[in-house]
Amino acid sequence: MPTVPRRQTPDPRRRKQSQARDTPQDKRYWTNAWRKARAAYIGHHPVCVACGGLAEVVDHITPVRQGGEFWDSANWQSLCTKCHNAKSGREAHLS
Repeated sequence: MPTVPRRQTPDPRRRKQSQARDTPQDKRYWTNAWRKARAAYIGHHPVCVACGGLAEVVDHITPVRQGGEFWDSANWQSLCTKCHNAKSGREAHLS
């Protein structure tokens, strides 16, 4: 008679790894000050600078980990999620 496979419990190490990938390393992204600054910037710059679509992300032109200023709005640009992910992917391969 066939047996039903037992349900496996998730490996807690894998959960921690995926959570680490999903959360930004810099804790400033989780502050109310950043959320307000981001909302204000998107409100004034609602169009993606790369494709002209609806912007959803405030991107640092020069990444903070490469010396860009976090709070300098001259270092910010509005991007849609697709363009932001593409830009971030290119930057990850360069560093």
